[in-house]
Amino acid sequence: PSPRFCVGVNNMIVNINGVYTYHTHIWYHRSSLNILMGSYKDRQAPTETVPTPVYIFRGHEEQINSLQFAEDNSFLVSGDAGGIIMIWDMKTKRSVIRFKAHDDGILRATDGVTFVINVILCEGSHGRDNFIHIWKYNQLLQGSNDTREDASSLKPEKSLPVNSLNFCKFDIRYRKSGVDEEQEEILVVIPNVTESSAIDIWNLSDQRIIASSIGLDQKQERGIFIFFISNALLNLFLNHFFSFQGYCMALRLIQYPNNQGPQPINYLILAAYENGSVVLWSVTLGSDERTVVDQLWSRKEHSESALGLDVSIDKRFAISTAGDNKIVKYIFDEENYHAEPLIKSTTVKYAGIADVKIRSDGKIFATAGWDAKIRVFSSKSLKPLAILQYHRESVYALAFSLILGQDAIKQSATFENEPKDKNVDDRIVQEQRQQFTKHYLVGSGKDHRISLWEIY
Repeated sequence: PSPRFCVGVNNMIVNINGVYTYHTHIWYHRSSLNILMGSYKDRQAPTETVPTPVYIFRGHEEQINSLQFAEDNSFLVSGDAGGIIMIWDMKTKRSVIRFKAHDDGILRATDGVTFVINVILCEGSHGRDNFIHIWKYNQLLQGSNDTREDASSLKPEKSLPVNSLNFCKFDIRYRKSGVDEEQEEILVVIPNVTESSAIDIWNLSDQRIIASSIGLDQKQERGIFIFFISNALLNLFLNHFFSFQGYCMALRLIQYPNNQGPQPINYLILAAYENGSVVLWSVTLGSDERTVVDQLWSRKEHSESALGLDVSIDKRFAISTAGDNKIVKYIFDEENYHAEPLIKSTTVKYAGIADVKIRSDGKIFATAGWDAKIRVFSSKSLKPLAILQYHRESVYALAFSLILGQDAIKQSATFENEPKDKNVDDRIVQEQRQQFTKHYLVGSGKDHRISLWEIY
């Protein structure tokens, strides 16, 4: 309809029922007054959508210190400060195993690849009771729903006494050995039993030490007496002139990507220390049972004790966090790991970042904050992408689901009892494949709960 009269309003904002318009025409027709937009599009007042978790896992009664996805994202393994390990079915979101793994708190519970011997699925756990246990639980996962929670008879396959004084979590790798590589060995890297600033590598399969007291040099030994000096200024003076690193706080054992040459390097150890420094060590396992260890580089980017450390699955970069508010990215020279890494960093508003995890595709990473927030960042630019708020107390542990390839998805998305209806069959397979392709992030901490988020 043509307007009976029209009034142009220029350079003025008109607010009607929450709608903001510019250059508004007003017309009257058949006893109704309507507001139409003129030369510009209506602008709705902006509204923010706060991300919410898709599920909350409840079952722990103590602070949760460890999270890990297992079996191609089919299960979630969690460990708490009371020594309890729980394994959750990601399809039903219910616990299938709950057992007392340690007499003291869990530092880390991680799923490992299957053994070649007897094809058993194993999990490693590290507790404050100064033990690392390797568990066999595949028979429980394959049992009926009525019996899978009964894990009272579960005993560790192997155990190793360790040093858990400094809360440093172990790291684990598997390697094949023997003439035809028919044996599979379990290698763990942990702080030294007597000196927490040094690092040991153990072969857990036969409980044989491979390398001992890595990083225990004269400078660090001379710095031990700093613990008994209370003067803060004197501590700073001694730390500066004696290169005191303090306790080892975080460890990552890395399979060296290139083993060519007359004396190839087998492993790299990335270690974060109490003084905020990060050091890269090379480990060469000789054929004569001799082990050669060299320090490749050392960088101190944090002003507080290091807390979190993770390495990308392609071994191109690492990220560290600490008691300060700084997040540091170390970009490796892939052709020469001896070279100093390229450093990038960013900061957050609040200090205290307890954990950091890099997703398997390397595109994003997440941090766990003492301020109860989970933050997601771009790995390339270090720009913040999201802040996930659910927990009311500090967050201490994170885990990303594995980003699977199509072949792995097809292999994982199988079931035993196939329905006769082909349409139902296709629907179930599709739902199952969607479950494996979801990009999950879980976080937990002091509030005994595990939040499940679906992101990017």
